Amino acid sequence: MNKEYKYDAFISYRHCDLDKYVAKNLHRILETYELPKNVKEKLNISGRTIKRVFRDQDELPLSSNLEDPIIEALNNSKYLIVICSPRLKESLWCKKEIETFKKIRGRKNIFCVLIEGEPEDSFPEEVLFDEVEIKDINGKKKIEKKPVEPLAADVRGINNKEVLRKLKIEKLRLIAPMYNLDYDDLKQRHKQRKIRKIIFTSVIAASVCFLFAVYSLFMLLKISSQQKTLKQHQALSLAEDAKDYLNSDSRYKAIKSSYEALTKFKGVKMPYTAEAEYALSESLDVYNAGLSYKAKTELETKGVVDFIKTSYDNNYLLSFDESEELILWDASKLKKIKSYNDINGFAFSKYEVTFVGSDKFAYINKDGSVIIASAKNGKILKEIKKVKYSYTSLKSDSEGKYLIINDSPDLYLYDASNYKQLSKITVKDKIVREMFMTFDGSKIFISTSKGNIDIYKEEHLVMHVLDSSNLSELDSFTINSAYIEYVVEKNNVMYFLTNQSVGNNCDAYVTSYDFKNNKVKWAKKFDNIWGNNIEVSSYENAHNLAVSSGNEITILDEEDGKVLGRYSLTSNVIEMFVSTVADTYVVFTENGTVYFINLKYNDSIIYNGLFQLNAGKYISATLTNNGYLLVPYNDNRIIYYERSGNKKVKKIDKQLGYLKDQSLNTTELEEIKKTFNLKKKNLVKKAIYDNKKNKLFVSYTDDTLAVYSVRDKKCINMIEGISYIDHYFGIDKEGRTYIGNTTDSYILDENYNKVGHISYLNELDKKNDKVIIKDGEDSYELPIYYLDDLLNEAKDYLNK
Repeated sequence: MNKEYKYDAFISYRHCDLDKYVAKNLHRILETYELPKNVKEKLNISGRTIKRVFRDQDELPLSSNLEDPIIEALNNSKYLIVICSPRLKESLWCKKEIETFKKIRGRKNIFCVLIEGEPEDSFPEEVLFDEVEIKDINGKKKIEKKPVEPLAADVRGINNKEVLRKLKIEKLRLIAPMYNLDYDDLKQRHKQRKIRKIIFTSVIAASVCFLFAVYSLFMLLKISSQQKTLKQHQALSLAEDAKDYLNSDSRYKAIKSSYEALTKFKGVKMPYTAEAEYALSESLDVYNAGLSYKAKTELETKGVVDFIKTSYDNNYLLSFDESEELILWDASKLKKIKSYNDINGFAFSKYEVTFVGSDKFAYINKDGSVIIASAKNGKILKEIKKVKYSYTSLKSDSEGKYLIINDSPDLYLYDASNYKQLSKITVKDKIVREMFMTFDGSKIFISTSKGNIDIYKEEHLVMHVLDSSNLSELDSFTINSAYIEYVVEKNNVMYFLTNQSVGNNCDAYVTSYDFKNNKVKWAKKFDNIWGNNIEVSSYENAHNLAVSSGNEITILDEEDGKVLGRYSLTSNVIEMFVSTVADTYVVFTENGTVYFINLKYNDSIIYNGLFQLNAGKYISATLTNNGYLLVPYNDNRIIYYERSGNKKVKKIDKQLGYLKDQSLNTTELEEIKKTFNLKKKNLVKKAIYDNKKNKLFVSYTDDTLAVYSVRDKKCINMIEGISYIDHYFGIDKEGRTYIGNTTDSYILDENYNKVGHISYLNELDKKNDKVIIKDGEDSYELPIYYLDDLLNEAKDYLNK
């Protein structure tokens, strides 16, 4: 690399979250990379190879002129690396950087890193074409664009972790051309070719046959050693992948990856690693006594999930994703039943699909007609052809008596059992908006508007109350809102959460309507907020409802709308559910935190460990018969969380005491620091001995655990990811050590590597090969899982 340049590379990128994340990590990776020693000797390079990389860390104004510091940096950079995503083309600043550099150094010194989207949507035109001067048939010169293929690294992934992992691999594709090296050369594949050439030459030379045999044996041993090392790295990489999958609640992939790390990967037998055993134990969740909601499985769609709906009995699920596919799932077995692709995906919304009772569903297809299908097997039962225009929305009741179809301003009522049209009405207002039905199907609520398009004027919805049997209007009332956000029902009362938006201002309203007596009971206004959810308590003798707006919950008296309490949470609310065992709201938020809001105690509580939601950011949560379905943000997964433990867990009638702190006191700890050759003495937190005082276990404040030999005072192993330990439980029949605290305990193999984790371990039953877990006053026992047990469990799971 020419040393006359101040910067080896200039990174151009859009200042958005993912683009900035990749640019920052690529900057670090390039400046810390070292060429292999033999390559540096060949190129006569000493010291660090890539010394300086320029990355502007501030968002600059959108201008056609680059500022002086940027021009100077581009002039003094050997290469330009462009972080490519669909957002890049929106940046005039990035476009100017590329154009300027191309004039200075030419296109060949520009490399691309594809982080999102397809190449044709993400690569800038400046790197896809070269301008060449040609002469037409008349000899006149003109400029023509000639397509070229840019040098690019593809690091696209389903999340930031996968993108970073690919970036660490693909970095060589950027670094190799900087030194005029082939990609394979930089990965040192030339060594194998050199070995084959030497062996071939030696065969020809009969005079050195003996030396060839000796040399070949040496090289075979060397290759065998290299292969062993490569396999070791592969096994560790698979274990790390399993950890990443588990951290994003992708349990199946975590089990598959850790199982392959301990058996075979792509037909190659893997060497044992403690890291892979630990990953498999955690992925299988074998020591789970059912004390918390954890990811059990996931449903995958082709595209990012847009929305989901469950049937009234929660046995079936419908999902719609960005691949424009509607999928019917068995929510109890968590299996796909059938998919439907005759959807107008561009405009398809949750109002264009509805469950009809619990055994059928209906949706509007791309032709604008209504398709009715069985929820049990997905079979098409009926098609209701459009009359004039495409139907716009449809709705049914929980019992599946009626189906009402919107062809604004006309509404059609059908008998859902025989699909016969019962009646039709034409509404007076210009546009039919949303439709709702009571649980029993006796009343239909139709919201209509005049279709005001002036954002600076209020829009008022008119709610029409219709008799389901003949669509005759029973009542109508006006709501000072433009949008209906959510509707709930309780004891013949409908509660409407609506929003009014005028310019940049918005207000939320809750309207209580008694549909038995056909009258509005009360209306409540919330200034300067946008309401997004409402739920009403179903607990016996409870008379309140909850309204969410952003990260705030307001509790109202359902009789008069009076405010009973307000609660601020750490993240925006995505869904609320009502507890049937207490006057409590279970509130799910975007960041995966779950709150329990209890009006009696006027408090919002987080039960640590009860919900373990690790997928990052979520957009929706849905209750099933046994657990919850959550949709992560910008993800093609629907993750199922359930509070169920290992099937072999057994509740036992045994009174267990609380663990005693066995750690050394301050005086003893200071003495240990003097007599032992402790690492990181200033970070020592706690220390305990094993039962025979042969080993000393030292916890550090940086969440590491060191194991020392008492005899020679030397460190045997240093283990990461263990917060602290204050109790020694003993060893099992394979000589593995059990150590931990009241909440988290760990299994260490004979070499003191971490191979297992147990929550709330209280006792080790060595005689019966069991672990005893304590949760409050309850006690549970589980079998101890050794490596063969884990492999058998994983095999059974994957075969299912």
